[in-house]
Amino acid sequence: MASLRRMTSNVAAQIFALAASLTDRIVLVGLMLRHWGPDLFADYSVIQSASTLLLIAELGIQIYFQNAEQAAFVTGNKTAFRRYAAIHLGIIATLVAALALLLTLATLSGATDRLLHLNQIDTRAARVTLWFLAAGNLLTIVRSTTTSIYAATGNFAFTVVMTAVALIVTTLGSLLAVALGAGPTSVAMIYFTISGAGSLAYFLLDVRRRFPDWVGGPATPRLAELREAGVHLKWFSLQVVGPTVWLQAPVLIFSAWGVAGRDITSFLLIRTMVNQIRQAFQFATIGAGIEIAPLAHRGDILGAWRLSARVGLMTTVLCGALVAAVLIFGADVTRVWTGDESLFSLPIAIYLLAPLLAVVCLQQPLALLQYSNKSRVPGLQRLMQIVLGPLFCIIGQSLYGVTGLVVGLAISEVIANWALLPLLAEMTVFPGLMRYCLNSAGAAVAATAAGLVIGFALLRLAPATSIPALGLDMALWTLLTLTPMMLATLPEPVRQSLWRLLRPAAKAPQD
Repeated sequence: MASLRRMTSNVAAQIFALAASLTDRIVLVGLMLRHWGPDLFADYSVIQSASTLLLIAELGIQIYFQNAEQAAFVTGNKTAFRRYAAIHLGIIATLVAALALLLTLATLSGATDRLLHLNQIDTRAARVTLWFLAAGNLLTIVRSTTTSIYAATGNFAFTVVMTAVALIVTTLGSLLAVALGAGPTSVAMIYFTISGAGSLAYFLLDVRRRFPDWVGGPATPRLAELREAGVHLKWFSLQVVGPTVWLQAPVLIFSAWGVAGRDITSFLLIRTMVNQIRQAFQFATIGAGIEIAPLAHRGDILGAWRLSARVGLMTTVLCGALVAAVLIFGADVTRVWTGDESLFSLPIAIYLLAPLLAVVCLQQPLALLQYSNKSRVPGLQRLMQIVLGPLFCIIGQSLYGVTGLVVGLAISEVIANWALLPLLAEMTVFPGLMRYCLNSAGAAVAATAAGLVIGFALLRLAPATSIPALGLDMALWTLLTLTPMMLATLPEPVRQSLWRLLRPAAKAPQD
């Protein structure tokens, strides 16, 4: 069976990473809004979205090589592992070098100006800001050659924690800069220096110190190796392109259509809350999936699915509870966060949250296929999302403005996921899939309903009229709602291990 200790460590590491991202997305964004205002913040977000599109260039290469390296590591094939790691580095180094040259030429010539429709940032500053953010993203692509090695060798938690540490340092530097009056260009330079160059240098040095016999310099792939990779990359690429387009296209569409900076900012704030929920259940899915995948590599795909289904139920309940939290506390959090409660729109929040409840139960089956190199169905899901998402966004935006775009996002996500259910149900690797989906859907609805009831009762008894009052309400809600739900849905082996850890502590006073 997959290592429960490593699985738990992976999830714990990602909880730490989630806390780090909260500092970046909540504290830093709040400070930016207070110092820059919603219009300048919207311009910076547009540049950030444009720069993030460069991540598409990775094309799922990390997923393929991570899976291949893990299979080699599980079977003890050091030669194959070393070869896969060398090819991975060679391909990525060549790709990023070419893209860095193109990026520099494009920004110097002004070709990138066509991507941006800005009101507050002048052209020269926009080009410099875009270059630093985009170059930092290119360096994270290079970093993926090391993080795949950590994940393949059972050290996924380490790379998650260290990446989170880099994010925390970047955020602290950005907070100080913004508080002292710095603008978007300075924040972009800090991101490039710490999360880009500094983080990459650390991981390159550390991976060679830890695994000197398993990794080497870059290598050029042979034709047969390229063909083998191509079989999977045509689907894995969609796992990278899909989420990137999904996140960045709406912001660029808003900008191109001349939507007011305040409306863009409102959308981004609510989406940040929603994406924190998505990140929370995806962390559990990824952290568990990497440790479950070796079962599939050894041929025990049914055992991998049984364990995945347990994790899937837990993440579904987690999602339902957190959806309730945003609906209850979203307006009050926005007031504390930005000083402007009107930036929270309940209809937009509902349209962004509804797809999460609709698709969360399917994330674990898709993750199991992805991490066991069965890439076709997850690839089809991303392909439909890539095609339907921008199309429905443009149609919705043209008909009903910001609300229409969000509805388009919701419809396309639900269709792209549930259209695959017949394909998943036909697979022999998922016995009892329909029963699992029904149980998970019921659990999600129950968790959301319970979270809403308890949350509204708390706000009625103790209105969140101040920051301490809001903090108390949220803490009590977590204690009464989220904690018991998570304990009740933990996979049985994990719950038993947790109980064994806590029982000696409980008995200690009696000794």
